[in-house]
Amino acid sequence: MASPRRRPELAVTLRLYHDLAHLWPVISPPEEYRVEAAEWRDLIWSEFGWTGNQPAWDPRPGLLDLGCGGGHLLSHFTRYFATEAVDISSQMLDISKKLNPETIHHLGDMRTIRLGRTFDVVTIHDAVNYMVTEADLRAAVETARTHLVPGGLVLLAPDCLRDTFAGSRVVDWTRATEESNVTFIEYVAQPSPDATTVESVFVFIINRDGDIQVEIDRHTSGLFPKSLWLEALTDVGLQAEYVPTNAYEGGFGGNLFVGRKPA
Repeated sequence: MASPRRRPELAVTLRLYHDLAHLWPVISPPEEYRVEAAEWRDLIWSEFGWTGNQPAWDPRPGLLDLGCGGGHLLSHFTRYFATEAVDISSQMLDISKKLNPETIHHLGDMRTIRLGRTFDVVTIHDAVNYMVTEADLRAAVETARTHLVPGGLVLLAPDCLRDTFAGSRVVDWTRATEESNVTFIEYVAQPSPDATTVESVFVFIINRDGDIQVEIDRHTSGLFPKSLWLEALTDVGLQAEYVPTNAYEGGFGGNLFVGRKPA
């Protein structure tokens, strides 16, 4: 399914990652990341020549998740890796800390943060969508490369590519909690032919026993061709590959860029 996303430089204005952050576990729960996480895990296993459901690592290899959000994808990796996570929203980090208590969390911007250590794997899930300029994207990729060990792997997963963008659409779903029903609606606008960004409007309808609350949020995401993603990886010295994966509901996702740091 399509997941709402994070844009670093506008984080203070994006309500979903601030005053509406409590809705994140409701509209995009951790179990909905299970299939995608398994795809990523199998790819990582294959890349490093690891076999079995849980290789006997001691110590466990390191994984850094940039733009972790609520840590929902990350939660499927903590069993196998020594994990650290970065996000620019303190509210989202609080959610991830509860879900992933053994993970070391850092408040920071994926374009500029430097932790002073390296990891076997660096992941940037759909938070990479909020790199809205080529400079943003290249800065995030440079951060990922900086934190990789020789022979390490970086995974990037943008929701949309310029080459295959399907145009304006609306997706929606409803989730129930003990206290309310929450309906999430996302409208994605049709960008102009030469645009490098796409605008989305999020609508949240919260029904508490007939007491209906409506909240609106707007997001801007980068929209770049596949060639630029590959170029951003190769320009920092990584071997780059595009790997198609299963798309989410509504036609989002299904894109995985893999960068390998030479050993």
